[in-house]
Amino acid sequence: MAQKRDLLDDFIDIQRDWNAVSHSTDGIKDSLTSSLMGEESNRKVFDPQDYKERPRANSLYCINVSSKNPEACDRCLTVCPSDAITIKGSSVKVSNDCRRCGLCVGICPTEVFSTRNGAKALYDKIARAASTYEECYVTCTRALKRNPKPNEILLPCVGLMSQELWFSLLTDYGNISVFLPLGICDRCRTTTGEEAYSDAIAQAEEWTGESVGLEVEKSALNHEESRAYKRSQFMSSVATAGTRIITKGNKPLAGAAAVAKRVQDHTHKLTELQQSLEKAVGAQTANSRRRILLQKRKLMIAAMTEYPELAKGVQMQVPEWDASLCTMCGECVNACPVHACDLDKDGHFSVEPAYCVNCGGCVAACADGALKMVARTADDLVIIDEEKIRQKAEAQAKIDKAKAKSKKTFEKGLDVLEHMADADDAKKAKPKKKAEPQLAEAADEATQE
Repeated sequence: MAQKRDLLDDFIDIQRDWNAVSHSTDGIKDSLTSSLMGEESNRKVFDPQDYKERPRANSLYCINVSSKNPEACDRCLTVCPSDAITIKGSSVKVSNDCRRCGLCVGICPTEVFSTRNGAKALYDKIARAASTYEECYVTCTRALKRNPKPNEILLPCVGLMSQELWFSLLTDYGNISVFLPLGICDRCRTTTGEEAYSDAIAQAEEWTGESVGLEVEKSALNHEESRAYKRSQFMSSVATAGTRIITKGNKPLAGAAAVAKRVQDHTHKLTELQQSLEKAVGAQTANSRRRILLQKRKLMIAAMTEYPELAKGVQMQVPEWDASLCTMCGECVNACPVHACDLDKDGHFSVEPAYCVNCGGCVAACADGALKMVARTADDLVIIDEEKIRQKAEAQAKIDKAKAKSKKTFEKGLDVLEHMADADDAKKAKPKKKAEPQLAEAADEATQE
């Protein structure tokens, strides 16, 4: 439903129209000068290769390498459309045959492959656009075929985004769409891309109950800044100029500054979340191996902690231990690339769900069959910071106390007013003393007559 316009919207339109008129001659002058001088336009020519790069591989995180089992995981091998990935021994290599689509980045559960489009970097980029514009579009180079607008996130393939990233974005923003005209994916040589992004989006939608929009017509793309952003920017300019036509008081936070702060606050939240997690379960295993919290998992935990009601609807596969079959060989612990698994001195196996990426590497490494993957809800991904809860409770107690004090003062004031009103009414109702003799004299005169 469209929001009702008010006086502030009119001021914003007047300001924008005036800016357009006052700067309109600049474009004409530049165009005329360029034509007369024979100079080429300074506009950057669209090159799809600017948005693509060959992923870098870190074999230390590879499930196959850590578990020493070539059949432990085949996600990257299956999704790669050009068979450019090879895993041999302790090495993971990406050959020159790579199409630089980034699908391996999105599908690898342990983030073996990395590009500049990492999970956190992409979250921040999309969050800025979604906070500033009415609609944010995620699209690919073949679909757009031009330099992107500020609210268009251009990727080599939409399948580069993982289900965890989609989940995190859908919990925070409701104005994200995919722009893919009909026929784009059908004719693309990245043959596995459509299935990859379809599965990732479908899983995120199932987990959150939200949906990603789909736009297929280029003419329907909306590049309008959001009403809230424009109003915040205008109010800031009014305050900066010292004008108090609309409001008084402190300078409000500008739209752009507010967006930057929101992204910065999210980053701080992730840092605090990791610190809380390390405080709760420890940063190291029994064998002094530092646990690794991957970007995808960190984003998902942050969303779960913010919206804990979603945890019940998220099903994940986690390892379950059968002590009767375990020989305490320790291969499961060695196989975990993020060191989520632990085996204490008494031979008891445990796994920290927050760090576990549900890859199944520990199960593949267990030759005794003591581990199996079972479905669990994501309740363990909700991080509870007891210190913050205590601080929040103390702050709320102070607020309640202040409210109670204010209420008491208010009620006392009402009592005073009521007493004053009663006294005034009593004063008005009481007959004047001087009137009594006059009434007696009038009665005597009436009797004599």
